[in-house]
Amino acid sequence: MFEALVARTQSLIATAEVFVPLSEQAFACAALSRLGNRRPSTLGTLTYLSGPEGIGKSFLARHTIREIRRQHPKLVSIVATAAELEELLTAADQQQGLAEVLEAFVRLQVLVCEDLHALEASTSSHDLLLELIDVLIHNGTHVLITSRKLPGEVRGLSPRWISRCHGGLCTTLPMMGRQSRVAFLSRLAEVKQLPLAKPVGPTMDWLADRWPVSPRELSIIVSQLVENSQRRPSLVDIPFLEKWFSEHQRAEVLSLDTIAAAVASEFGIQPSDLRSRSRQTGLIVPRQCAMFLARELTGRPLESIGDYFGKRTHTTVSHCLSRLKELLPQAPTLRQQVQRLRKRIAESRREDCA
Repeated sequence: MFEALVARTQSLIATAEVFVPLSEQAFACAALSRLGNRRPSTLGTLTYLSGPEGIGKSFLARHTIREIRRQHPKLVSIVATAAELEELLTAADQQQGLAEVLEAFVRLQVLVCEDLHALEASTSSHDLLLELIDVLIHNGTHVLITSRKLPGEVRGLSPRWISRCHGGLCTTLPMMGRQSRVAFLSRLAEVKQLPLAKPVGPTMDWLADRWPVSPRELSIIVSQLVENSQRRPSLVDIPFLEKWFSEHQRAEVLSLDTIAAAVASEFGIQPSDLRSRSRQTGLIVPRQCAMFLARELTGRPLESIGDYFGKRTHTTVSHCLSRLKELLPQAPTLRQQVQRLRKRIAESRREDCA
């Protein structure tokens, strides 16, 4: 399992992403730079990064690791959710293999433990995860914990856990200001080759004022605009945006229940199976298809999709979407199923509107 997490992280880090330096991120970037300090025979560090959903915590962590790997190509790192790590440690403890797992993790230079707030849904004490973090820091590993909440706000954490987090460097990512939103949108539009009408300034200002939201949501919006402009070639200006947003808001009326029902029918399972926490092999691809179509047809945030399909984190949903995109070119039957589902769901939407 350790090697699988390392391989998954390497694949995740290998994917290029657009990074736009923003003033709101300056302190967090400085804090995360500690992850690159490699001094033999010294203790590791703990950095705690909090902030609202979609603000860019995971993105900033991945960017930091990429930058470190430029200087240290042999860096061994893992990016995993707190829930994944806790599940791994619990299983190892039950099988009398905890010592071996801890010994394997000591090889890490950097561990990113994401979504600590998700542990609120667990009734365990989380002592095993804290033990892992303590062992890693003692052996020189740098640990980054991300969460939507500050340590003292995460329900169920013991005083020892909270004290351990506060003993590290705690920093928070704030929401972007208007100027940062304009800069972020402009860079995304350039990289994604969004065909903007000139002058581009008023269009960027309109978007920044219309959507004072997180970087992740802005990135989704730009990607959807690119797809829309490719289907209906046209320069993007304010009238284009006004029309597109009007159509986009109507499209969001499509419910996840409708998508889940269609996918379940196509694969001969129950909608409740898609929303369960079950990891049965026969549910993996149908669930990936359901999340893929939910993302494509509604544009909902990954967190919203993950909550619906079994309380999964945005990292898990992103991984599932990537796996399906890799699988589709090699699976003609599955491609046909996805196309049938698009058609069936579109017909359901028209019937609902009628």
